[in-house]
Amino acid sequence: MILGRIERLGVDQRRVWAAARVWAAHQAPYMASALLALDPVVVDQSEDPPGARFDLGSLPVDDEWHVYLDPEILRVTDVPTAGFWLIHQVSHLLRHHADRYPGGDSGRADPVSGRNEAQRCWNLAADSEINDDLVAGDAAMPSTAVSPASLGLPDSLTAEEYWDLLGGDEARPEDPGRGDPERRGDCGSGCDGSPRPWEAGTPGVGQTGRRLVERDVARRIKEHQRRCGNMSAGWQRWADEVLEPSVSWQCLLASAVRLGVADVAGRVDFSYRKPSRRSSVTPDVVLPSLRQPLPKVAMVLDTSGSMNDHMLSQCLAEVEGVLRGLGVGRRYLRIVCCDATAFEAQKVLESRDVQLLGGGGTDMGAGLAKAAELRPRPDLIIVLTDGFTPWPAQPPRGIKVIVGLMDPGGTVPEWARPILIGPPVAA
Repeated sequence: MILGRIERLGVDQRRVWAAARVWAAHQAPYMASALLALDPVVVDQSEDPPGARFDLGSLPVDDEWHVYLDPEILRVTDVPTAGFWLIHQVSHLLRHHADRYPGGDSGRADPVSGRNEAQRCWNLAADSEINDDLVAGDAAMPSTAVSPASLGLPDSLTAEEYWDLLGGDEARPEDPGRGDPERRGDCGSGCDGSPRPWEAGTPGVGQTGRRLVERDVARRIKEHQRRCGNMSAGWQRWADEVLEPSVSWQCLLASAVRLGVADVAGRVDFSYRKPSRRSSVTPDVVLPSLRQPLPKVAMVLDTSGSMNDHMLSQCLAEVEGVLRGLGVGRRYLRIVCCDATAFEAQKVLESRDVQLLGGGGTDMGAGLAKAAELRPRPDLIIVLTDGFTPWPAQPPRGIKVIVGLMDPGGTVPEWARPILIGPPVAA
């Protein structure tokens, strides 16, 4: 067995993979960002003996968002079937089935497949939850996919409820209601969290990236329901849970800025620059007065070539919002435009005064370093970017950082507070 990148596929297989992802995004447009986040890993088993090969027909995933592709499977799989399995596997990841697996480590794993009967039972239960709710245009289920009806179970239950009905930890292969053994596909560790022999074990999508993708999918599900009205109840409940409490990104960003500003404005110190008004009662002693510094904020704007006109105009709108939020402290705001290098900081009192300099590569680390060098040193840095940039390993010392992410496919460092910025919502 040889693991490799997508380049190990032949031309025809690569076309099937690309077409399947496009087909899946067309059938389930609300899952487009999740489908694009999948990282393909090729599992070449052509040199393995037939009895030692794994069945990757359902395009299994791991909990790092890798999807595993067998060239021989892609050779005989049509685009709609491959597209269905991509939607199916993304659903496992979005619904956190690996974290929800109730079986623990009980039972001995099959030395060939790497999973035990409890894991097979959970796979059936999770598949029933997903396929029952799957509404994706012409995405007809392949013959190897399971549904509650094929297992003789009622519709509209959760995976945990199906798990109990199927026997859970006490399940046995010969139990009635388990369905055809040929239909018990393996969806990988993305379903139950247990590593499989074919998995790469390399880092994939981080926790922050997953949260951003989930919020984007949930938001698109709500929009799809308002526009088309054909979203399943299961996905609507999931979106409500992800977005609850339902707060717009504008409110989140404004709240984060206010919190950072209030934290700085609350730093009260003594100063002898202006004597205290109580000095008259102690003529022989000079008393200091209290001072409350105004917050110093810097904004780093991504002006690289990957930022389109809509994103840049949105950046300027956020600059205007920050200026309003700072009040009299707006005179301390500095704007740093940055692509692969950081430009000189601009002092502006209105968003229309900002000069958007740049248009090349992307390195927000340079912008953060430039902002941290400003004097007076900023207390808060707000970065507005699409996230397709390298990030420094550590944040600027002693400075709070908020990252407004324009594209859910981008990345945000773990040490920054992420705010996913979507399109303006009509009132």
